[in-house]
Amino acid sequence: MKKILLILISISILLSANTNKKITLQLNWLNQFQFAGYYIAKEKGFYNDVGIDLDIKEFTSNTDLIQMVKTKRADFAIGSSSLLIDRINGADVVALGATLQESPLMLLVKKDSNINSVKDLKNKKIMITNDAANSASILAMLSANGLRESDFIRQEHSFNIGDLINGNTDAMASYMSNEPILLKDKNIEYKIFHPKDFGFDFYNDILFSSSIFIKNNPKLTKDFYDATIKGWKYAFENIGETAEIIFNKYNTQNKSFIHLVKEGEILKKMAYAYDENIGDIDGKKLKNTVNVFKLVGLVNKDMDIDSFIYDENPHKTMTFELTHQEESLIFITIAFLFFVLLLIIYFFNKNHQIKNLLKTVINTTDDFIFFKDCKLRYLGCNKSFERFIGKKESEIIGKDDFELFEEEVAKGFQEKDLAVIKAKRILINEEWVLFETKKILLQTKKILLQTKKIPLQYKKNNKQGILGISRDITELHEIHEKLKEQAYHDELTNIFNRKAFNERLKEKFDLYQRYNSIFCIAMYDIDNFKNINDTYGHDIGDKVLKEMTDEVKLLIRKTDLIFRVGGEEFIIIFPKTLIDEAFEVVEKIREKISKMIIIENEEITISVGLSQVNEDDDVDSIYERIDKLMYQSKKSGKNKTSKD
Repeated sequence: MKKILLILISISILLSANTNKKITLQLNWLNQFQFAGYYIAKEKGFYNDVGIDLDIKEFTSNTDLIQMVKTKRADFAIGSSSLLIDRINGADVVALGATLQESPLMLLVKKDSNINSVKDLKNKKIMITNDAANSASILAMLSANGLRESDFIRQEHSFNIGDLINGNTDAMASYMSNEPILLKDKNIEYKIFHPKDFGFDFYNDILFSSSIFIKNNPKLTKDFYDATIKGWKYAFENIGETAEIIFNKYNTQNKSFIHLVKEGEILKKMAYAYDENIGDIDGKKLKNTVNVFKLVGLVNKDMDIDSFIYDENPHKTMTFELTHQEESLIFITIAFLFFVLLLIIYFFNKNHQIKNLLKTVINTTDDFIFFKDCKLRYLGCNKSFERFIGKKESEIIGKDDFELFEEEVAKGFQEKDLAVIKAKRILINEEWVLFETKKILLQTKKILLQTKKIPLQYKKNNKQGILGISRDITELHEIHEKLKEQAYHDELTNIFNRKAFNERLKEKFDLYQRYNSIFCIAMYDIDNFKNINDTYGHDIGDKVLKEMTDEVKLLIRKTDLIFRVGGEEFIIIFPKTLIDEAFEVVEKIREKISKMIIIENEEITISVGLSQVNEDDDVDSIYERIDKLMYQSKKSGKNKTSKD
C-alpha cells in the first residue's frame, strides 16, 4: 500500500511539474548583462509563477531571428529597430516592448588617433557589420556629416577590440556597455561618436513575436511580457546580485564580475533614458526611425506603426475628440494670439528707436554675438565678435568658419552648429579654443569659450540658421581652478589636505562596496615633532614637513594618494593593494625617513598605523582603527609600524 501511495505522489509531482508551458526565447547575441531581465525572471521564478518554463537560446552566426519566430523554433526573440524594415518588407513581427530606450550602438575610436569629429573619419578604416539595417543609425550619422560609403573603408567586423587597439582599424562599431569597459580596464583612452547626438535615436533590444502567436496565445503573451518587465526591474534594482547570477550561470563569454556590474550600470541608464519605463514604445519615435531608414535608402514606403506595437504595451498613442464648442474656442484663441503677434511685429518694425536701442545693447556687451544662415555662413555679428576675429562685420558676412578660423577650430564650431539644428533646441557647451586668425598666423591664444546656440529662423521662407552667444570665461575658469586647488591642497607641502582625504576615502568605499575594490590605508605621525618646533623654531619644522613629504612622494606609486590631515599627521591610501604589499612600502618609507638628515645631529622618525578595508568598515571605523594602530606604535617605542 505504501509503495502504491509513493508512486501516486511521484506521478502527481511529475504531472504538476509538466503543467508549465514550454516557451523558447531567442537572443540576438551571446549571454551577458544585456539580457539580465530574462535570466532574473527565470531564476527568481517570475516565469514559473505564471506557468511558463523558459528556454533561452544564445545567438550563433547562423541564427536568423525572423526565421526562428516564423518557423516556430522560437516563440519570442530580441531584435533591433531594424524590425521595422522587416515589417515593411512583409514579415509578421510585432514589438512587445523595448528594453533600451536609446541604442548603445556607436562608433569607438582611440583618443590618440587624431580623429576629433565624425568628418575626420574620411578615408579611414571603419568596422561595421554587413547588416545595413542594424548599422543604419551609424550610416545615417556618417551621411549627416557628409560621408558617403565611398568616403571611408568599410571593414568586416571582427568583434575583437584588439583590432582597434593595434591599429588594424581606425573606428569600430561598438556597444556602450561592452568595448569602452574593456578599453578602460586596459587604461586606453577613447572617444565615442554616438548617433543619438546627431538626432538618430533608436530603440534597441526589442522583444518581439508574431501576430499569429500573440493572437493564439493572448494570456500567455501578456503573462510572459509582465514577468519579463518584472525581471528587468529587479535586475536593475539589484545589479550586484544580478551580475553574480550571470557570472555563475550564464557566463559563456567568461566576463569578470566587475565587468558585468559596469555593464549593468550603463544599460540601466539607457533603459530609463528620457524618464521612460522599461518596455515602453512611442509610435512617434518609431516613425522617426522609419524616416531615417528612408534617408539611407533601406526602405521606400511608410508603415502602420500602431499595428507593429503590441496592444498591451503602454505606448504613447493618444486619441481624443473635441466638441464643436471646444473647436470654436480653440480657433478663437489661436486667432487672437495670431493677431497679437502681428501687432508686435508691426510695432517692432516701425519703431526704429527700439531697434537702435537693441543694436546698441548688442554692440556694447563683451559677449560675442553672431548669426548664421542655413549653410552656416555668417549673416551678422556684434562689435565684440569683430574684435575677436580681427575683421569688420562686412568682411565676416557671407563667410563660414573655415574661412575665418584654423581647420580644427572650424570643425568644432560646425559640429556644434549641426547638433543645434538637428536638436532644434538651445545647446550650451564649453570648449578650449586655440584661436589663430588667418590674418595674423603667428599670433595664437588659447581661451575657454562658453557658448549658447539656438536655432534661428530668418527671412520670409523661415529658413533655419544659428544664433550664437559666446563668452570668454578663461579668467573665471582660472580663478575657479585656483580656488579648487587651494580648497583641496595643503599650502605648505603641496599635497592633498583633510577635506580632500574625506572625499577620496568616500570614493574608495563606494568602489569597494560596488566592485569589491580592496584598498589599504596608513596613518603616520612624526615622533617628537613638538620638540623639533620648540628647539629649532617653526621654520625648521616646516622644512622637515616639506622634505619628508617630497621623499615619501618618491617612494609611493602614482596611483597612491598622500594627505596631510593635521600638523604632523599624514595619511596614505593604497588603492587595489593588499595589506602585505602596503606593509612593504610603509616600511621602506619609515626606514628611509629615519636615515634622512634634515637637521644636523637630530634623528627624525615616524610611527605608523596600517590597515586593510574589510566588509564591516565604514569611513569612521577604518579611521579610528588606523589612529589606534598609530598610537600603538608610539606607545611601544616609536619608529614602528603596527598593522591589524
